[in-house]
Amino acid sequence: MKIPKVKRPSEITLKRVQSLKGKRGMIVAIEPQTGDWFLGKNVLEALERGRKKCPQSTFYFVRVGYSSAHAHKGGLKRV
Repeated sequence: MKIPKVKRPSEITLKRVQSLKGKRGMIVAIEPQTGDWFLGKNVLEALERGRKKCPQSTFYFVRVGYSSAHAHKGGLKRV
C-alpha cells in the first residue's frame, strides 16, 4: 500500500481555521488543493464530511487552537 504525500495547506487557510471562535479543540480536515475545510468533533467525522464533497482527495488535519491534531502523552513502560 502506497501512502500518498499530503501537501500542506496555505498559511492563509491555516490561520483562518485557527481563528474559528468557539470551536477550540475540534478537528478540521483541509483539502489542500482547494482550501476547503470540514469541521468535526473527531478525525472520522471531519473526514466523512470532507469525503462527501471531495471523495478522491487526501486531507490535512489540524485541531483548532492547537499546533497539531494529535498528542502523545504516554511513555514507555520498563519491564
